[in-house]
Amino acid sequence: MTKAHEIWIGAYSAKDKVGITRVELLPDTGELIKTAEYGAIENPSFLSMNKEGTRLYAVCETDSYDDGEGGHEEGGQLASFPIDAETRKLGPGQYLPTHGNHPCHLSLTPSEDWLAVSNYNGASVMMYPINPDKRPGPPAIRFRHTGTGPNEARQEAPHPHSVFFSPDGQYLFVNDLGMDKVMVYTRGPEAHEWSAHDAISLEPGAGPRHLAFHPSGKFIYVLNELDSTITRISLEDPTKLVRLESISTLPDSYTEESWTAEILISKDGRFVYASNRGHDSIAVFNINEHTGELSSTGFVSTRGKTPRNFALTPDGQWLLAANQGSDSLVLFRIEPQSGLPIFTGTELSISTPVCVLIR
Repeated sequence: MTKAHEIWIGAYSAKDKVGITRVELLPDTGELIKTAEYGAIENPSFLSMNKEGTRLYAVCETDSYDDGEGGHEEGGQLASFPIDAETRKLGPGQYLPTHGNHPCHLSLTPSEDWLAVSNYNGASVMMYPINPDKRPGPPAIRFRHTGTGPNEARQEAPHPHSVFFSPDGQYLFVNDLGMDKVMVYTRGPEAHEWSAHDAISLEPGAGPRHLAFHPSGKFIYVLNELDSTITRISLEDPTKLVRLESISTLPDSYTEESWTAEILISKDGRFVYASNRGHDSIAVFNINEHTGELSSTGFVSTRGKTPRNFALTPDGQWLLAANQGSDSLVLFRIEPQSGLPIFTGTELSISTPVCVLIR
């Protein structure tokens, strides 16, 4: 039998509810099976894992937390859990403050020596050195953002929404929804040296949320939440990033409210996928192999409400969509020629899923 895909789901949850769920996808049958559920962690809204699969990292998206002595501390937390190599069970968690409210995204450097966390309501990015045992050390670097955007309801302050390290680990890209900017930081020659490098301005009111690097290394595709667009950025010269065209993630005929959530690129670099919350779909785009420009090839219903996150299996054969608003994890098979996700008929009930991590 083909080896099962290991999947971890993060959710919005109270401490007395299930926050992290482990699932297996059996490729031979297309079955989804719950194998473990974990509570006692509040709002583990985004997850990451080291390459060896020995430690799981999560942000606790809160504005305060129990200090363990009967009081509360302001802000959120970074949690990390050891994973047993045989049973794949999580061990006791380690918790560190993020020194900012509502941390919502985290990312490891390719060399796994740093971990970055974005504080959505904290106007800051925290960076944690990773110890040899893969446990994060105390936060060592903080980047603060200042600025606003034209959308008074959503851009009244900076809102760092995601953190992505470049494939070479030299740069950190931070999508700030409140500032309409992608802030870029660079690694210095010293072990603990990171500094500001560049800032890419998006269309006013765009609200950059997530991004994806094309495997060619030539382009970045930035997903904008507020105006439901994808902006292409030239990465051919890292010292001079150039903003190119934008394309809508919605059908021309759609006029109701919708906000984007996640963006991914197929491993072969042929397709871009983006999720729409409101239209409740995965938008699929073909990537021109010569220019990198996108052209829409279709929209596929996620069979639920508010698809906040989705993931592709490493072999590119399956797509898993997390419908936050209808408590479901839905399985699609990728049609290899068109790249379109085809509904398999398989769904799994999970309360308020907001992150899908496939090992």
